[in-house]
Amino acid sequence: MPYRFTTGDIKKIASRLGLQKVRDKVWSGTDIKGQFLQTYIHDHGDGVQIKTGTAKRQAEQMGFSDLEDMYDFLKNNRRKR
Repeated sequence: MPYRFTTGDIKKIASRLGLQKVRDKVWSGTDIKGQFLQTYIHDHGDGVQIKTGTAKRQAEQMGFSDLEDMYDFLKNNRRKR
């Protein structure tokens, strides 16, 4: 089953990880372990779906093992890294 994310989902995940918007498309910060994270979010509106390849790249940049791990983090609000 392919996991689909919207721009709003990615922004929500990034802010839960402690990333902050630095420039127009760049979000960066450090996670709980002190690891530097940086990702690029092209904001075309919160409801716009992003391509699977882009989501895989963002999951990798934010320290997730795969799309399923990132999806579980999005759906489980109590989950910490």
